[in-house]
Amino acid sequence: MAHHGRYDSTLTKKSIAKKERAKSKSGKGKNLEEENDFIISSTDKDKGVVIETRYNEATILYNGNLITAQLRKGINAVCNQTVFPGDIVVLEKEKSEQYSMVNLIERKNILSRVKRDSTRNNISAGSNHNVAANIDVAVIVVSAKTPPLHPKFIDRYLMILQDNAIDCIICLNKSDLKTENDERILDLYREIKIPVIETSATNNSGIEELKKKIRGKQAIFVGHSGVGKSSLTNALMDTDIIKTSHTSSKTGKGRHTTTTSKYYIWDENSSIIDTPGIRSLDISSFEPEEIKLYFPEFDDWSGRCKYADCLHYREPQEGCMVKQAVQSGIISRQRYGSYIRILKEVVNEKDKNDEEGWDIGD
Repeated sequence: MAHHGRYDSTLTKKSIAKKERAKSKSGKGKNLEEENDFIISSTDKDKGVVIETRYNEATILYNGNLITAQLRKGINAVCNQTVFPGDIVVLEKEKSEQYSMVNLIERKNILSRVKRDSTRNNISAGSNHNVAANIDVAVIVVSAKTPPLHPKFIDRYLMILQDNAIDCIICLNKSDLKTENDERILDLYREIKIPVIETSATNNSGIEELKKKIRGKQAIFVGHSGVGKSSLTNALMDTDIIKTSHTSSKTGKGRHTTTTSKYYIWDENSSIIDTPGIRSLDISSFEPEEIKLYFPEFDDWSGRCKYADCLHYREPQEGCMVKQAVQSGIISRQRYGSYIRILKEVVNEKDKNDEEGWDIGD
């Protein structure tokens, strides 16, 4: 029986690791927002929510209406690299009747990812890309078929979400096509207490359960192209106005239909941010010693290892309690294998010469 560790997006160890990583990468001097007092903690002034961003302006929900606004004068930056869907901004009306975003309310979180593939947005491979802000819960949307369910993507996104202190739900769409292997994969996440919902946007099954989980929250849908994020959004909103697409018959991967993150309100105080599908996630910004913190199955065993800095990989099995737990079936071999693949990817990224002795094993 696999160990029932618990997924926890607020572990202090992770928060410390993230702060240290950010500190090591931060440049000297103030950034643009600090210099212009653009980011503020609070205000009594009227505020709006960013719905969608473009190069030089944003669509904002303001006093029940959709308006467009630009960054205030003096903010020498591109709009869609400064504010993001879910951001709360303070607006002022200029003499020209054009609205300006004069301040950004400090975010409680922001979802960022580094991606290797370029998209229609012309974001270069390997660039850091902020997706959305002030997220209450992320829904990792996967599909039972076309594209097939694979834990590699889920595990990487779990790391990113935990690193940003964002709770998550796994949603299996196209559940009517689910296989026994799909069920075994989903059970791995149920065992670490991650909510799993099975839906089918085509026959409307599971939609009410999903609504209950995200009602009253600002949710974000993330996942590969073609898994049905936009179709699920349509089902939640009881509409078909959002453009959807099918997967490529040649590759089995989805086409990029949603090309920018967009914000939808489907119920009172309930919103969805639908994000562009991606084909790969780069987690090379993580340090090797951090990665084990994102696998809660290891928590009860890591502290018992013979080696204080044990990575549960190259070390001899007799001194590594995590490897012994995997060998005895207490920790899922599949999840451990995912950990090793991620660790190897990060180590190779950090030091391409440090490969000797690294072996996934059986």
